[in-house]
Amino acid sequence: MKKKLFLIASSVLLSANCFAQAGEWTWMHGSSSYNPNATYGTQGIPDSLNEPPGVYGPDCWTDHEGNFWLFGGVTNTQDLQSDLWKYDVTANNWTWVKGPGMENQAGVYGTKGIPSVLNNPGARAYGPAAWTDANDNLWLYGGNGYGNTNFNTQMLADMWRYTISTNEWTWMSGSTSDNVHYGLQQIPDTANTPGMREECTANWIDNNNGLWLYGGENYGVSAVFRSDMWRYDVSLNEWEWMSGDTVTSVPASFGTQNVFNVTNTPGARFNYSGWQDASGHFWLFGGYEYNANLFSDLWEYDSSIFQWAWVSGSSVSNNGGAAGNLCDTSAAFYPKSRWENRARWTDECINLWLFGGFGETGILNDLWVYSTLSYDWSWVSGSLLNNQNSVYGTKGVSDPSNVPGARMGAGSWTDNNGNLWLFGGSKDGSYTKVRNDLWRYVPDPYCPVLNACAVAPHSAFQSSDSLLCEKLCTSFFDQSIHNPTSWEWIFPGGTPSTSNDQNPANICYNLPGTYDVTLITTNANGNDTLTLPNYITVYPTPPFPTITQLGYTLTSSPANFYQWQLNSADIPGATNQSYTILQTGYYTVVVGDENGCVNSTTTYVLISGIDEIDDAGIFIYPNPATSILMIEWQNGLEGEEVSIRIYDALGQEVFSSDRIPDADRNMKINLTDLAQGIYFLSMKINDEIVRRKIVITVN
Repeated sequence: MKKKLFLIASSVLLSANCFAQAGEWTWMHGSSSYNPNATYGTQGIPDSLNEPPGVYGPDCWTDHEGNFWLFGGVTNTQDLQSDLWKYDVTANNWTWVKGPGMENQAGVYGTKGIPSVLNNPGARAYGPAAWTDANDNLWLYGGNGYGNTNFNTQMLADMWRYTISTNEWTWMSGSTSDNVHYGLQQIPDTANTPGMREECTANWIDNNNGLWLYGGENYGVSAVFRSDMWRYDVSLNEWEWMSGDTVTSVPASFGTQNVFNVTNTPGARFNYSGWQDASGHFWLFGGYEYNANLFSDLWEYDSSIFQWAWVSGSSVSNNGGAAGNLCDTSAAFYPKSRWENRARWTDECINLWLFGGFGETGILNDLWVYSTLSYDWSWVSGSLLNNQNSVYGTKGVSDPSNVPGARMGAGSWTDNNGNLWLFGGSKDGSYTKVRNDLWRYVPDPYCPVLNACAVAPHSAFQSSDSLLCEKLCTSFFDQSIHNPTSWEWIFPGGTPSTSNDQNPANICYNLPGTYDVTLITTNANGNDTLTLPNYITVYPTPPFPTITQLGYTLTSSPANFYQWQLNSADIPGATNQSYTILQTGYYTVVVGDENGCVNSTTTYVLISGIDEIDDAGIFIYPNPATSILMIEWQNGLEGEEVSIRIYDALGQEVFSSDRIPDADRNMKINLTDLAQGIYFLSMKINDEIVRRKIVITVN
């Protein structure tokens, strides 16, 4: 049976989560120096020493279990990455999951639509779009880097899907050099494509698992800036142009504040912050306009009517913003104009958070939050000055003075407890000062005083084992947050098939196959349903092995691994397909297949005598022996190969020799390395065997 160890160690949890105070930053992992190299470790194996290199502009995802994922980015030497990393929040460690472990590598595309362990997107950075879909797959589109060759970098138009459960990339659509093709508005088509595109830093997903992106920098005859909205239909594997202009360099059209209108548009821009709220609306702040202006405006997009509304901030570009004091809130406040503000978060109350970026006169490290309920901004942490240094403090310990330094192009995630995480980025616009430091911020509900919200639970779970052999069982552990009060589990193919326990144990699967698992959690504020497709894999039991006997050698039918037993006890070292027995008893061979599933067969063997050939001409002495055992034979064996084996009482081989006797017709065996006890000597001459019991005593 395959076993996956599930362990929540209190010491690990303590190291990852202790010393955290609300409203404070904690330096959790990585280096406090600029331009650190990667520490890869062994691919697929987590380790506290592992860490990605310092990079600007990586892609980031969060999976349904709360793990953080990171791909690509550019280093201080302008080298592009194509490795996939996973960070375990609980264990506080990184795993190099996939990728070549080398810079500037071309993509391995394979066959379009066919997953393969060999596939890997080419090295890239500069704002590829990234999404985590409803089935816990990670998606990646475009950016700037290497396609199927590594001769030159370019804007890319390829769509990739990473399947976490199989550790495989799939090239889904697009190519390295597609130009934009719009087709008919809101009509998906295989010919449609946003084309080669970078710096479209949204990760919006609608309720039908559609993946959305806006604007960015596009390549046609030359690099241009777009204001178009696109949706990728996962089920059809097709793009559709949803709204916005097909022409380039469109200026913003603000309209009336807080009023949706078909003529409103943020205009052609890239490198903005993007969020999504609980109603499915998309939000956008700031960014870089086609004519080199920076913005401080906040926009809301209603995907049901395909319209924008300008919500907050200034309609004037290159604006210095308005902050007030730390933790103050006002509808008149808003962050200064900026771009490269990739670090953004959405909390459980659908407040929108952003950190840093590239302002008009320098790099920023200010943390802001916008309340979608009260429609106001608040400056929460960091400095309003440019180019501030980091204050790290002690790794793993929060402190009021800790703060990440100014940076642009950083990665960000939100954990299952609502904490904000920040990774890497660059302190300058030429990426000569990049980092790999990982920070955590615990929001303070009193800075600012945010409107309370009624939060439904968020379902999450783990299992003791998701890879089983048929007729075996597993247990499930609720990992949901926001205080659920009831649980409804659904186990298709399992016995029992449902449960209302918080942590149901001994769910058994009797038939091979793959099975979904669903958890529905409920509290007074609502419910949440999580279905993980094909979460449980049940492998068939291999067929019963057959045992054939030739003399006193037993041989099993072929399998992936073997373990021989005598009277139901493992025989040490007896893990080959064949085993030569030394005593009467019940012999069992346990065989396993490539999935770790096992089966066994038992046979009884009676040894009726010791000697199988006439050994009148063979002398073995002294017996009992102390340090030397002599074997002599008479005429007739010269030139014949003689194989000698000595086994202990458990059947484990302790001595072996294969030789052709010389004219002296004797052999001396040194026994000094063997402990006192009973042993069995097997002497094979051609195809015949002599067996003797020998006793070794202390000198």
